[in-house]
Amino acid sequence: MIQNFTAADIIRSIEAFLLLTLILFVPGYVIGWLSNVFRFRERRFALQAVLSTPLAVAVVPILIFLVGRYPKALWTLLGASWLGFAFLSLQIWKRRRQIRAHGVPRGVWIGSALVLFWAFLAIGSLVDLQFKDRLYFSSTAFDYSTRTAFAAAAARSIPPMNPFFAGNSPAFLRYHYFWMMVCSLATHLGNVSPRQALFGGTVWAGIALMSLIVISLKFFMHAGEHLARKALIGCSLLLVTGLDLLPTAFLYVHLHIVHADMEWWDEQITSWVDALLWTPHHVMSFVACMIGLLVLRQRASTRVQRVFSILIAGLAFASAAGLSVLVCFSFAFFVVLWLPFAAYRRWWEDVTGLLVAGAVALFVALPYLSILMGPSSTGPSSNGSGSDVHFVALAIRDFPMKGDLAYFDLYAIIQMVVGPFFILLLLLPVSYFFELGFYFIAGALRIRGIRNGSVRMTLEEATGWMMVGASFLIGSFLRSTTLGSNDLGWRCFLQAQFMLLLWAAILVDDWWSSRRFAIGGSRAMAVSLVLLAAIGLAGTMYQVFMLRAYPIFHDEEKLTSEPVLGLDRDRRLGERTYALRSIYESLGAILPPDAIVQYNPDAPMVIPHQLYSGRGAAMGQQRCGIVFGGDFPRCESRMKSIEPLFGNPSQAEIAGLDSTCREYGINVMLVDDLDPVWRRPNSWVWTRKPLLTNEHVRAFFCGDRSQ
Repeated sequence: MIQNFTAADIIRSIEAFLLLTLILFVPGYVIGWLSNVFRFRERRFALQAVLSTPLAVAVVPILIFLVGRYPKALWTLLGASWLGFAFLSLQIWKRRRQIRAHGVPRGVWIGSALVLFWAFLAIGSLVDLQFKDRLYFSSTAFDYSTRTAFAAAAARSIPPMNPFFAGNSPAFLRYHYFWMMVCSLATHLGNVSPRQALFGGTVWAGIALMSLIVISLKFFMHAGEHLARKALIGCSLLLVTGLDLLPTAFLYVHLHIVHADMEWWDEQITSWVDALLWTPHHVMSFVACMIGLLVLRQRASTRVQRVFSILIAGLAFASAAGLSVLVCFSFAFFVVLWLPFAAYRRWWEDVTGLLVAGAVALFVALPYLSILMGPSSTGPSSNGSGSDVHFVALAIRDFPMKGDLAYFDLYAIIQMVVGPFFILLLLLPVSYFFELGFYFIAGALRIRGIRNGSVRMTLEEATGWMMVGASFLIGSFLRSTTLGSNDLGWRCFLQAQFMLLLWAAILVDDWWSSRRFAIGGSRAMAVSLVLLAAIGLAGTMYQVFMLRAYPIFHDEEKLTSEPVLGLDRDRRLGERTYALRSIYESLGAILPPDAIVQYNPDAPMVIPHQLYSGRGAAMGQQRCGIVFGGDFPRCESRMKSIEPLFGNPSQAEIAGLDSTCREYGINVMLVDDLDPVWRRPNSWVWTRKPLLTNEHVRAFFCGDRSQ
């Protein structure tokens, strides 16, 4: 009987979203009420609701990490917040006539519609699509496969262990995993998998970002007049990205290259929708940083209130570190630039608040940082030790299409005269214009407004430009080195993008109100902005479509370029994914959560194994994923024992299979038809009795439960 995995994913993702209300909304409401930051108790319920999710994102992750190793204490703390919310809800219910008298503002209805639209977009983009016995994951599975394994590990224990180095002698997970940890709590509350919990969490990530736009416009930009309209414009602008669609079209027409993600043509400044779908934890780290900053900016009426503000800010900065080290580093770089400037301007209250909150954050986050920065050994690629790997390195931002410019004689002449370094320097504005598009011009018009005096250089304005400058300095001249991709150069721009979005929302509102820009600008400029926004909107639509369709196009041989997601080459991706998920679903009903399921760590299509397993593996990636925890000497023995079993094992290795499983705590061995051992008729795959089997996959009990 064919299962409908698409329907299951949709239903359980919605269930996960509803369950996460108890983690990502209710505690935030109680925190706001108890601390009274933003004068929470005096606000209308609509604004309280908007404040609640960002406050939860800022405070709850670090509290879960600190208390989570004591499960009873964690659930007692969360239960207390639920009871507190129930009590506060009764108070709100008693004031229902007063609330009804004011009516529900139209902006609330429109905002709710935007939330529903985002939920539909997010869940539709992430769930598996099934066509009879073929199943297709989204392109985002390239990242979600790893983070699903982390979420499953967090569901088993806090702090989590590296799921790719499980079994005997496990190792703590070294990663910014707080978002996966938060989402994993939904698996304890309902019948949802870690992967589906992450999907539900992605919907909440979008809500938190939209809420932050409202909060920032009110408390940072002080856009009191027409606030609801500005907020709706800002939330709508999340659908507008840069001009990436133009280089994408060029690559297709001239080189027949089709990327799974439109952003991959360049060192990306990721669109908001793409960032939320691929890496919501980075966006949530920025939300936590901004909440910490905004809380400190609120002038406290009493000393006790100031203490609460600093405490909330410190917890927010500590959460930000565990949500994304890269975004937290970028924000810290901004603070380092801002503090001397603020001291020069004698903004002593802001300086003192940030320094004390930073000290609180460092103290509270120390247990997490001690794990993250613990000793490691990453093997031959780093001369046997992870100590020689630096977090960042100096490097000019790359422009991958510079090679295509070599066809032009003028480019060749310039390169000969100034050299490749200065070529990249000259190409920076070109790259930023294509990556930002509409926002590039909005930022330029903001500068024009400052110069002509229509925009005052207030504390908030100076802070915003300092954030923009910090992003551009990091993105232009630093790159991360821990992975092959320049993640730091991509994620550092979140703070610049956010400020540009706020300014763009105000710019559009000015035009909406008077059909002219208050900061100056011609009719031609208005037409240009509309054109750039239209291209940005079309780019986002194309991006969402291709994320969903790329694996399907690959299977249907609609793409002439080579796949870049590690997809199988025999164009049977849909069949094989359905077969693998079917086996893993059956195993999930049989095995306990802490069971070890071993698949081929060198599998050419490892994505579905990590997506659907939900269990740890003794060797889940090449070299046991020791970049996430563990050490090479212990992994090396696993490599020698486990890897040959999926290749061309000797008779001695086959005879010792069960002893190998016992040594590393493996409960189930799983083989698919892409593994070399599958094609050997006399191998253990065909002489051993399977626990579960289908056309593409066979699973076997191993070790003490072998049959």
